[in-house]
Amino acid sequence: MSALEPVYLVLGTDPARVATVVSRLKAHFPSEAIETHAAMSGSSVELLGGFQTLGLLAEQRLVIVAGAHEWPADDVNRILKYLEQPADDVVLLLLADKLASNSRLKKAFAKPRLIECPGPDKPDQLRAWAEGLFAATGTRGDRAAIKRLIQLCCGVDPSDARAVRELDGNDLARLRTDIERISTYAGSDPVDVAMVEELASRVTDEKVWIIGEAWARRDRSAFLRLVEQLLAQREHPVRIAGAIGRHIKQVDDAHHLLRTMGPGQALDALVAGGANQWAAKKVVEQAQRVQTAQVDAALCRIAMLDAELKGANALGGRVGEDSAAGARIVLERGLLELV
Repeated sequence: MSALEPVYLVLGTDPARVATVVSRLKAHFPSEAIETHAAMSGSSVELLGGFQTLGLLAEQRLVIVAGAHEWPADDVNRILKYLEQPADDVVLLLLADKLASNSRLKKAFAKPRLIECPGPDKPDQLRAWAEGLFAATGTRGDRAAIKRLIQLCCGVDPSDARAVRELDGNDLARLRTDIERISTYAGSDPVDVAMVEELASRVTDEKVWIIGEAWARRDRSAFLRLVEQLLAQREHPVRIAGAIGRHIKQVDDAHHLLRTMGPGQALDALVAGGANQWAAKKVVEQAQRVQTAQVDAALCRIAMLDAELKGANALGGRVGEDSAAGARIVLERGLLELV
């Protein structure tokens, strides 16, 4: 353990480089001595309090905290205080996508405790990064195909400097996974736009988390603007409504858990049930902001909307998967009643 620092901050959005750092640190510990947590408001209290319990077990452990960039000031203050006297039997590994240069958390770290893994944050860097991933698999993707893949997978125009700069680690990890999967399918064939259209993951489900944030805080303008972005990306209204409905159901599940336990316990329960750590963190945070009546009303309205989109609707016609124009009208009208 003497070869390791007591605390590390891994800062950056490049998924491969971050994964490499995490894997190397994990190699120093048996699997049962590794914990993974998600940073959320107030979670540092439970996290740091748990280190005292670990000391009683006399077992050296690696504690990984993902999303440290999302911690509010109170949590950052607790971590900074912990840095003054870290536990002897814990290696704390903080993972953060991006932190401002004047961030107190970032300024508290220097090499070797600070490990930077920057991802592409300019349009030309993003294109070159994607081209390099294709090349690494022995496959070639033409520029039009790469542009379309970024649009579908990340939900941004790859020539928009601001949008590219705002991509996070989840966006790049999803893009990397898609490139690897499409390359496997393509084999020796070049990857073109048609292949991307057929195989690429859509950003709908990922963007729904952001839509959920707007719904939870009752921000109607942001909610509808995000839905319009999905429609502009040629997502079908039926798929959008389905994704929003599934998300609200997840928030409802978390809301039920919070009636009998704290946020940290609810997060652990969702993860134990098979939920992704990041996804569970988001739904717990959103569930803390909403009232029971808001969730119940949303579940009822989204079920009605789903029925309208798939069958008979108030316009008197049939709205199915082949009637995107009519479905769009029904979707927009129905979603107005959610926020």
